[in-house]
Amino acid sequence: MYGSGGPKQLTQEQLRTSLNSAINALQEENMRSRGGPLAGGGFTQDPGNLLTQGHTGFAGDMQLWKLLPAVQHLPAEMLCKLSEETLFQLNNALARENKMAGKMQTSARLTLNAQQLVAAPVPVAAGLDDRRDILHFARFLGGASCSAQAVWIKAREALGAKGVLAIGNYDLDSVGCGGCVTPKGWLEIHNPGSTELKLKLFHMPNVGGSALAAKKVSIADNSSSISVKDDMAEVADLESFRSALNALREAMAAALPWNRSVSAIIGFMVNSAYCGSDLQANPRRGAILTEFVDYILGRNALNWENGQPFLSTDDLSHVWATWKGKRASSFQIQEKKQDKSRGALPFQRVKDDICRRFNSPTGCPNKADACKTFYGTKLRHVCNVYLSGGRGKKCEKDHCRTNHK
Repeated sequence: MYGSGGPKQLTQEQLRTSLNSAINALQEENMRSRGGPLAGGGFTQDPGNLLTQGHTGFAGDMQLWKLLPAVQHLPAEMLCKLSEETLFQLNNALARENKMAGKMQTSARLTLNAQQLVAAPVPVAAGLDDRRDILHFARFLGGASCSAQAVWIKAREALGAKGVLAIGNYDLDSVGCGGCVTPKGWLEIHNPGSTELKLKLFHMPNVGGSALAAKKVSIADNSSSISVKDDMAEVADLESFRSALNALREAMAAALPWNRSVSAIIGFMVNSAYCGSDLQANPRRGAILTEFVDYILGRNALNWENGQPFLSTDDLSHVWATWKGKRASSFQIQEKKQDKSRGALPFQRVKDDICRRFNSPTGCPNKADACKTFYGTKLRHVCNVYLSGGRGKKCEKDHCRTNHK
């Protein structure tokens, strides 16, 4: 018998010797009990009289082999002659072999399917598509198996420099991003060459009533002209950055499903733990990452104009190192400021203590009197819509932003 750790591993030679010994013993047993070899030299599937003879120490005594699925197709007489340890080893070896064979069959099937598509491309007839009620059959074909950057290049050749006609009536509620995209965000995202695409366009505080109020009026020095420009809230903290980046990805999937440039950015962020090794102690981590993403969006826009591929996840690792190096002094200054007040940070009151999840389409799972941040800062369940003409003042009444009137 064996301990709780299972039977020890047998070498291939030991396993082969044990099996040969069992087969020889089985042949001798058949010749003695029946007066000669089995008809045709084969084995019977019924252990019958062999089990009743009582072979102490062998698996046949308890018919243990019946509980092991990988050996069920083997002759019962042979299994009855094996020791328990050898039987377990044989079952494990066959199970591994069957699993490997299954993987090979699956891979072979996928390869065959790809070869069939190359040999017989799917015919796509001309038709109509209004991107809402009338959807062309081509929308339901499988994805392209060439590189995402190659798809980007082919799209540039097919669409030209300006992208596609922009609309804004996509369904993002079903993927948890409703109310996260500004109208300008929808306008710019349809053009891969747009240099106006910024992450803050997908920041929830800049949507709806807050966006209408986010206007700054200024008069230039020694001039009578008045300028009005957007004054949107910046993405400052890491939580807001993640939320905005996710909204950007879902908006891109809705507007330009073939465009994987934002997925490449998210892949870099996930692989680097949101640049944790460089920004773990930096209080401006969310803002710095936002600046980097905006820089990458601009680089990709330039690449689109020039007919070059977008920056891949691997490319971004090198770009981040260069970009960070040019701003090393800024990072160090921020870290020194962090060191002076580090003891108070986990408990200090955040600038905006309104619960964002309470104002999201999915709502907050916490009760109003028990909603806190990871560091224990209490969050309020009030409306975070900026009031028109309120100079940055929020509603802060006892309702969520979707019920704001």
